[in-house]
Amino acid sequence: MSIVVNNLSYALPDGTSIFSNISFSIGRQSRCALVGANGCGKSTLMDILIKKLAPGGGEMFLSDSPYLVPQHYGQYDSLTVAEALGVDRKLTALHSIISGDASEENFILLEDDWSVEERVRSALDFWGLNHVTPDTAMSSLSGGEKTEVFLSGISIYNPEIILLDEPTNHLDEDARTKLYGFMETVPATVLAVSHDRIFLNRFSEFYELSDKGLRLYHGSFEEYLAAVENENLALVRHADCLRKELRKEKMIAREVAERQQRHNSRGQRHSEKKCVARIAMGNLKNKAENSTARLAGSHQVKIERLSDSVSEAYSAIRDIKKMVVDFSSSDLHAGKVLLEAHGVNHGFGNGKFLWYEPLDFTIRSGDRIRVTGSNGSGKSTLMKIITGDLIPVCGSVVKSGNLRHAYLDQDYSLIDDSLSVSGQILRYNHGSLPEHELNTRLNRFLFPKSAWDKPCAALSGGEKMRLSLCCLMVADNAPDIIIADEPTNNLDLYNTEVLVDTLNSYSGTLIVISHDTSFINRLSLGIELSL
Repeated sequence: MSIVVNNLSYALPDGTSIFSNISFSIGRQSRCALVGANGCGKSTLMDILIKKLAPGGGEMFLSDSPYLVPQHYGQYDSLTVAEALGVDRKLTALHSIISGDASEENFILLEDDWSVEERVRSALDFWGLNHVTPDTAMSSLSGGEKTEVFLSGISIYNPEIILLDEPTNHLDEDARTKLYGFMETVPATVLAVSHDRIFLNRFSEFYELSDKGLRLYHGSFEEYLAAVENENLALVRHADCLRKELRKEKMIAREVAERQQRHNSRGQRHSEKKCVARIAMGNLKNKAENSTARLAGSHQVKIERLSDSVSEAYSAIRDIKKMVVDFSSSDLHAGKVLLEAHGVNHGFGNGKFLWYEPLDFTIRSGDRIRVTGSNGSGKSTLMKIITGDLIPVCGSVVKSGNLRHAYLDQDYSLIDDSLSVSGQILRYNHGSLPEHELNTRLNRFLFPKSAWDKPCAALSGGEKMRLSLCCLMVADNAPDIIIADEPTNNLDLYNTEVLVDTLNSYSGTLIVISHDTSFINRLSLGIELSL
């Protein structure tokens, strides 16, 4: 076995449990995917496996130090590529020896790894990073290029265990295709966290992490989804049966109470006719009341137990329809010209333009547009020009009136991390909806009362996405344009489904940037703008 984990637990400093007593084992050169909802602890488990975090309990055994391709790269922006990959000291020692400094310290640092520079260069070239050197600053690279730098490390180190945390998030289609093929040839144990369906279809074992623990599913990704759906249908049937039993028990309790009440009334009338003494009648009345109370109490205990079981059963159901999405329609008629771009181009002060040819395009109400292009082609820059946040160096952009737009990016930047969940909703309450209506909307978007005071900074990617959509629902009018810029990068499979349903229900203009092919294919985008 490459990885063996026994009874592993982890909790936040405030005592909140992320997961507890999970156990699993992964064989040598196995390909396993780790799936689960946002916030269930997938990245935390990865950090424990590389010993970045210490578990609260349990033990683990790994056959070798794992190599991690991380999901986020902000902590590396102050480093060079060599430093981020951990080869800077070896390269420095190698260059010193070549220059004549044959000190013992340099030989110790090099560890007889005379091919390290050649492997670094070859690995970077394989991922199309010909322009990147070991001295290149990580901060100067795009998100996709940073991912490719860490993927290069696999060929540099040839590790026995590879951990991948959302490796396709920032990659363009060409790089994703290269990754798919590359991972099939690597002779290593692979544990991957991903929401990329095409990537997941290359795995045959799926560990699902949830608040109920860790569960293993064998088979393809489609078979995993089918198994989950079958389980869900069984949960629905079980919950419905419990609900029927609860309804029946309430009816029985009501009939028993009414029957007992009639019996007590008849007994009292009979005693009165027989002129039973007042004290005796009082005793009979007390006995009748006690009997009624015992019957009612017996049924009430059963009803309460069934009510708890029904609530628990329905809460276990994975139901995307529990979140009701209801976009109001944009008040612009279909086909109205919203924006015209003529000869648009942009540069960054070095005399070079971003696009080889200036851009000319028209956006109309109701258009559903996909913007394509490789990493660094200027897709996000173009979105800023469309929204007016950036003025192009040349050309003109003519807008029709005061267009309302919503920008859904991978960081969900319309969310203010300094606010609470309820405070964020209040900011978008332009129509002065009453408090109870705002609370109803929050519940519809799966934010129960216990989450209303939660700081937005503590929300997962999926929670921020749902809160962003809730804000748009609360606002007076639907935006004329929704721009979705890599919106699925931080979403689990469930929240991706929520987003797909939402965008498909939206009747205004939709502009999407995404390298997630399965996500794109479900949005019916009829227009392509290629950069």
